[in-house]
Amino acid sequence: MNYELFLQAFKEKYNGVKDTQMLFQYLREELQYLILQALYTKMSYPIYFMGGTLLRLSYGLNRFSEDIDLSLEAPDPNFPSETFHEELLNAFSEKITGFKVKMTLNTNRNVIKIMISFSKVLFDLGISPLPAQNIKIKLELDTNPPGEASYDRKMYRSMAGDYMVSTHDLPTAFAGKLCAVLMREYQKGRDYYDLQWYLQRDPMVPINLNYLNANYSQQDGEIFKNESELCDAIVKKIKNLDKQLMRRDLERFIMMEEGTFKEWLDRYSKDTLELLEIYKKAYES
Repeated sequence: MNYELFLQAFKEKYNGVKDTQMLFQYLREELQYLILQALYTKMSYPIYFMGGTLLRLSYGLNRFSEDIDLSLEAPDPNFPSETFHEELLNAFSEKITGFKVKMTLNTNRNVIKIMISFSKVLFDLGISPLPAQNIKIKLELDTNPPGEASYDRKMYRSMAGDYMVSTHDLPTAFAGKLCAVLMREYQKGRDYYDLQWYLQRDPMVPINLNYLNANYSQQDGEIFKNESELCDAIVKKIKNLDKQLMRRDLERFIMMEEGTFKEWLDRYSKDTLELLEIYKKAYES
């Protein structure tokens, strides 16, 4: 999409939004759409969209998300990370698109990390008074994914047009989120917000337990025999939550009035434990 057309379309779409922090979040979201469009229309790799941004863009999760998480379909120790990086950078060539973009590549074990930095756009949209301020989006691609994932295809409609995206399906995404809750070395409030979102879905989202256990096996973790055991492990995490850490992580991304957010946070453990009990009983019956 041409840069000038992007600016015009963004201003028209978000004309009624006056809060600069909200405009910042919406801008990052529109840029996420642009990156995904480049990945799925201008490049040809067996990659699958996953994580919290998937929930936001595909299912309307009521929180913003920062990064783009991707996975290969199968492990590939020879994945051409440099070529992948160059092709993505070329998709945003300033000569062709007018966007001013810089990308840095870092490969950390089995994960390819690309930091994508868009310059000028915050200033040109009047979101920032600083011409040099950038907006950054991190892309991570797992080149050694666990087995047993299952997939879906989604149509995305964005300012840049319509295109199809290959994704993890909800049971696999749910399993991935549970892995994050149980295995992440630090507490991340967004994980727990997403956990409750999954548990509130109607109809109930099944867990791709095979994928979850494959993920655990990769990291020498325990294997869960059934959903009941898994729920018990999640209960232990909920009972030890630090609510202040949750608030600090979530408050930039959540779309709630302050009073509603406080009440939700105060009730989080009680409500989520009840949802887990309902989920567990459904599998035990």
